[in-house]
Formats: sequence, structure tokens, C-alpha cells
Amino acid sequence: MRRLYSLLLILFLAVPAFAAAQDRPTRQAADKLMETLGLDRRVDSIVQLYLQFMPQSTPEEQTKARLLRERAPGAGQRFRGAVSNAAAAHYSRSELVELDKFFASDDGQKLIATAVGRALLSVGRGGSVKSGDLLRAEDFSGRPGLEKVMAKYPGFESAARNELGREFAMEIGLMVMK
Repeated sequence: MRRLYSLLLILFLAVPAFAAAQDRPTRQAADKLMETLGLDRRVDSIVQLYLQFMPQSTPEEQTKARLLRERAPGAGQRFRGAVSNAAAAHYSRSELVELDKFFASDDGQKLIATAVGRALLSVGRGGSVKSGDLLRAEDFSGRPGLEKVMAKYPGFESAARNELGREFAMEIGLMVMK
């Protein structure tokens, strides 16, 4: 009986480790994509800009600014990690590699700048980032491999929102609360 218990314990511990090992190439592809996107640097820059221009005339605003300054040093890395988790969970390795190739190109870099601009304009107008503010289906039209990826985008966006809610919630709250 003791051997059976030990065998079951090893089996239950080994299966998740095996699954994680199988998922490593997908996770590496997601991390590579995040590196290509420069997501952590972009988020850190946006947070720093926000800190410079945020109002601090009331005690509440000053408290908000202090809390955000305390959270700012690791914000980009937490954001990147959350989006990478969602990408690895939602897309296949080959889809992530295809996205990485595209975003490494000049067209991909232009699209990143456009998407970030759309998102910042939404927030700047007092709204929140909505579906379609970042990527739109027409952004990938005429690219067969990426059209397939875009079909999965709404699910990825939902998964990313959930991940960000866990990892980046305090920063988001500090940046969007009035």
C-alpha cells in the first residue's frame, strides 16, 4: 500500500512537470514575441509619462501618485509576464512564431505604434481600452497565417485581460480611477 501511495504521488507530481516541459517551446515563443514587441519597455515608458503628468493637487491624488511610483519599477515586467502567460495559453508555438516574424518587420513595428496610439487615445479621452483599440482584423488582412491568428484574438484578449487583472490590477486601478 505504501508503494502504491508513493507511486501515485510520483505520478501526480511528474505529470504536471511533463506537461510544463512540453509547453516550454510555446512559452519560449511567447516570451520571444514579448521581447520583439518591447512590451515591458513600452509599459514602463507609459507609466513614467503618466506619473509626470498626473494631477497631484489633492491629498487623494498625491496618495495615488505615491502608490503608483512605488509600483512603477516592476510594472512593465509584470505586464509583460501577464500577456506572455495569456499568449502561451491561447496560441500555438507556430502561431506565436508567425506573430513574432510579423512584428519584427517594419509593417509590424508600425502596427505596434498605431495600436499603442489607439489605446492611449482611448484612455486619454477618459475611456478605457476596448476591443478593437489595439488590434483589428483589417490590420492582418492579406496575410493568411495571421488571419488565422486574428480569428483567435478575441479569446486571447479576454485571457490577457484576466491575467492583467491578477498581475497588474493595482497599476491599472491607479491609472484609470478618477
